[in-house]
Amino acid sequence: MRTIISTIILLTSFGLAAQDMYTASTVTLTIDGSSNVHDWTSTATEVLVTGQFQSTGGTITSIEQLNVRVPVRKIKSTKGSIMDNKTYDALNASKFPNITFKATNVDVDGDNIKATGTLTIAGRYRTVTILAKGKAVSGGYEISGSYDLKMSQYAIERPTAMFGTVATTDDIKIKFAVRLKG
Repeated sequence: MRTIISTIILLTSFGLAAQDMYTASTVTLTIDGSSNVHDWTSTATEVLVTGQFQSTGGTITSIEQLNVRVPVRKIKSTKGSIMDNKTYDALNASKFPNITFKATNVDVDGDNIKATGTLTIAGRYRTVTILAKGKAVSGGYEISGSYDLKMSQYAIERPTAMFGTVATTDDIKIKFAVRLKG
């Protein structure tokens, strides 16, 4: 879900107009949710992000490609392996091992980024728009943002425990921060 998300890529060299391929050097992606008993957080320990960017004078002017892939089994919960296994089951990780986002259109306006594309979770896909902030840093760019979704939008059965007495809520928030380098 890190998604997913979250998540967005922009970079190119400072000063010159250029179009270069960038990959994520560091990514933080968390998924926050709740249940009728407690809040929970899961973190994606592996996220692959690539993109092709155009910039002028250290400012991103366009993004031609943006792709994100999160291996489902690399999502780990603060609640431990029982929650991890419930997550993998809910996302049908054996059949759909990755969560992906492929941008079809990215608008850049100053430090505001609006990426529209296909988000695929558990074999279900939807067209979504993810908003983020981007800034130039030494050797690349940093992008950060968040995205709210409902598990039911992807036909994900919400995990339960203790014979259904503990149930997760439908709403989750994906937060991401990406550092890209060429």
